[in-house]
Amino acid sequence: MILLALETATDVPTLALGGGGGGGGGAASRVLAHRRELSRTIDAEVAALLAVGGRRIADLDGVVIADGPGSFTGLRIGAAFAKGLCRAAGLPLYVAPSMLGAARARGQRGGTILVEYDALRGDVYRAAYRFAPDATAVDTLLAPGLARPGEPPAVEPSSILARAGPADAGAEQLLRLVGVPGGAHAVADPATFEPAYGRPAEAEARRLARREPA
Repeated sequence: MILLALETATDVPTLALGGGGGGGGGAASRVLAHRRELSRTIDAEVAALLAVGGRRIADLDGVVIADGPGSFTGLRIGAAFAKGLCRAAGLPLYVAPSMLGAARARGQRGGTILVEYDALRGDVYRAAYRFAPDATAVDTLLAPGLARPGEPPAVEPSSILARAGPADAGAEQLLRLVGVPGGAHAVADPATFEPAYGRPAEAEARRLARREPA
């Protein structure tokens, strides 16, 4: 199975091309420009990645993306591209939280991983996952959500093996979550899929604060 993975939830977007599954990985990968450039570069970046891997769109068996929480702009662009590609090529869409991908990078041998991202406005996104030995399965102990920095996580401290953050996230980790129980899952209808942004974009938050109509 050949999958295209897109991780666009963080400040360092990445692409990967490879097989899915706990032991799989990216045969080829690319680090992209800042998310503000994604809307005009993502098509060319994907084409370049496919060329490096000696593949074409017709060779793909599916697309996997990070579904948030994270950057509103990055998630919106990544999701729009993935949905368009899946529709045009008739491909399935797989999704997993960006934070689960970050945890997978630290939980390759098993154990509980606590993940935190800066959510801006004085908050953090926090999640916790427990991996089976060799990351052959994963349980979500704490689903991604907003928290205050320094607030104790709702996870037994003695169970935490490691902590992860946005720097651990990457498209190759998303590939490794496909086919893993508790990992990435297929979207029933890619056309209606929307990422879990986590909170409104800055402009939307300001509008809501002023109680202005949409």
